[in-house]
Amino acid sequence: MFHQLYKPHPALKNFVNHIMIHQVKFEATESTPTLSIPPLPEHGLFFYVRDRTEVENMSTQKKETQPSCIIVGPNIYRHHIMPGRDHLMIKVEFQPGGLYRLLGIPMHELLCKDSFEGLQLLGSEINQVTDRIAEALSFDEMKLIVERYLLSHIGKLKPSLPIDHVLPLLIKERGLLKIDQLASHACLSIRQFERVFQQRIGLSPKHYSRLVRFSQAWIMKEQQPTISWIKIAHECGYFDQMHLIRDFQEFAGANPSIIESELLQTQVKLFNLPFS
Repeated sequence: MFHQLYKPHPALKNFVNHIMIHQVKFEATESTPTLSIPPLPEHGLFFYVRDRTEVENMSTQKKETQPSCIIVGPNIYRHHIMPGRDHLMIKVEFQPGGLYRLLGIPMHELLCKDSFEGLQLLGSEINQVTDRIAEALSFDEMKLIVERYLLSHIGKLKPSLPIDHVLPLLIKERGLLKIDQLASHACLSIRQFERVFQQRIGLSPKHYSRLVRFSQAWIMKEQQPTISWIKIAHECGYFDQMHLIRDFQEFAGANPSIIESELLQTQVKLFNLPFS
């Protein structure tokens, strides 16, 4: 297995958080695992370089085989991922608001689907990028190909606003900042902040803050299987364990005990880490 988080080129840092490359291979005699993925407060550009991957939305029970390049906007449902035998994935995780600046599309317009084919939103150029990645001889070369593509689009980005420097704080502080504080730092009224926030993130500030806190709880359990849910609730700023259970039922469609069982049965991890 190979897993690496790369810091982006310095010129990309204000709209790209990191680039991740993850590969795992399964023998013909092995059964491929099902990976449980929570709703996460992130927007991403994904490349599936080798075998195709199937994804199931656990809310709608709809399964789709992913194309070689997809864009994932606001992610509000739990998914199961069924990887191919040679699973090689590259993920560009954008800074909060970064995907909006790249596409120029209000993120709430991407809520209608779990993902969009890269060709649909980025044009035929992305197919050339995908082909070059598939021909690359090393992971470092793959990362450089992705960076070159992103660097070529810097001049086309939507202008950075004060809110773009504020949005990462909500991730860093794990959804626990007050909206009026954020609006003040963004030099906006609360109503203006809510409008611009929804444009850049796709969700309301309150909904997104809850999603950040929920995903923190999930990831804490994923990384520390022996920690109790009561301790997780306390660490993540929930009033009590019932408050945490309600969020799990809403965001994951299941009680924490079911999610815990899924995580314990999964030997392969995708290393969810949205709080970097």
